[in-house]
Amino acid sequence: MSHEARELARRLTLWYLAASTLILAASGVLGSTIRMSQADVGRLGDNTWYALMTAHGLGAFIGWAAFAVMGFSWWVLDSMGFQLRRFGASMAWLTFWLMVAGVAGVVVTTVFLGFAGSWVFLYPLPFFPAGQWGDVTTALFLFSVLLAGLAIVTWCLGILHTVVGPALHAVSKNPVNRFFTAIGFGYLWPKRFATNPEPVPYALIPLGVIGLDMIVATLPLAGLLVFMIVESFADVSVDPLLAKNILWWFGHPVVYLLLFPAVAIYYFLIPKYAKRPLVAGNIIALAWVIAVIANVIVWAHHVYLDFPADTIQPAINLVMQPMTFSLTIPSALSLYSLFFTIYRSDFEWNAASTSLVLGLVSWLLAGLSGVVNATIAFDAVVHNSLWIVGHFHHMALLNIGLVIFGATYHFLPELTGRPLWSETAARWHVWLTFFAGTFNSALWSWQGLEGAPRRFSVLPDAYEALAVAAVPTVIVLALAQILFFLNVLLTMTGPRVRPAEAGA
Repeated sequence: MSHEARELARRLTLWYLAASTLILAASGVLGSTIRMSQADVGRLGDNTWYALMTAHGLGAFIGWAAFAVMGFSWWVLDSMGFQLRRFGASMAWLTFWLMVAGVAGVVVTTVFLGFAGSWVFLYPLPFFPAGQWGDVTTALFLFSVLLAGLAIVTWCLGILHTVVGPALHAVSKNPVNRFFTAIGFGYLWPKRFATNPEPVPYALIPLGVIGLDMIVATLPLAGLLVFMIVESFADVSVDPLLAKNILWWFGHPVVYLLLFPAVAIYYFLIPKYAKRPLVAGNIIALAWVIAVIANVIVWAHHVYLDFPADTIQPAINLVMQPMTFSLTIPSALSLYSLFFTIYRSDFEWNAASTSLVLGLVSWLLAGLSGVVNATIAFDAVVHNSLWIVGHFHHMALLNIGLVIFGATYHFLPELTGRPLWSETAARWHVWLTFFAGTFNSALWSWQGLEGAPRRFSVLPDAYEALAVAAVPTVIVLALAQILFFLNVLLTMTGPRVRPAEAGA
């Protein structure tokens, strides 16, 4: 392995980690502020609330969770021998700066210029500001989101360039064959997608899948964003339902931009802590064949209720419900494999591994609530309620977030050459985050089942009691993250381990 390439991957990962952690701090403050406001603790003005919600949603989802797992992917790849080459390295750095610029633009246009069109910027809402922001602000916001979208595309190009590289040891020189080899087709058709001498590492598969899928999902959204930027200054328009379908063509796969790299981290680290190979790895390879196809054609479960019932809606629903259910197969088989890898193993328990295991538990629980959203009869009840917010935060904070925390605690010492500042503080952080975050999402889900609407700056009186009940939980959850920030900061600035100590 090249020392220069490994040093590059190390620096890249640290830059991504540092930037995403700062974004977590900022978006966490915004999220706590709007949650408190709903409980009438420091009530915000309506437009301010919606502006902070817009910044929090994009910041926490893309700027922290996606950005962090995108960064750790470079280190996981390098650790498996898949080192960055010139083009991949260029894409990795370009991704970093595009994402930083995009997030900065979102913060400026929302927090300082008052754009409050929601983090999903449903068309044509950004063009009806009720005097709260101007056309230039709308264009700048959309351009900032476009930069973040381009960052996703450049990351995917870097990932694809790396996974089909020399470390794949694929027999074929054909790039298409090499890609399908990288996403595990060799486990199903070993002669057509052969490798020599070692099979494809399981952690490589989800990275290759999302590398392709997010290019397919993001480019139409980029086109819509360009059109909307033009609309900020010109008298043009697009059909709102078409725009919404383009948005969700991207909007559902982007969830897997978080999940699939997180799964790669699970596949890579859980066997290390269990001290045994991944159980039933050949079976999960089958699941990814489903994922690479289904992941980009399930957008329409976000529009179950949008079209008139006497038009195409029944046909959409007929296809989309089973298609969405099919995406539970990669998750179910991955959970089966990972839990049984841990079961009866000599598992090493520390803050990092505990965070990963609790992330698996949250993946299971959040996935079960997601099945409710995917079921048309249930979606008719919970659609646009706080149930959706509870499910989303459960998956994003307590599955993806706990993976990020676990990966940080595991990788940070080797990335910095410094010991973790406090294993005890890390354990407290992990457990407090798990319990407070789970209870926080449960309260949202409870409110949603009672009919509490989402995206309301002031909830109807009937739902305010549970919002008030969430205040202590939000405080505990916020304070727990201080332990994480301290551990990252003091580890990165602490004394290095001497070679003799490292080998002791």
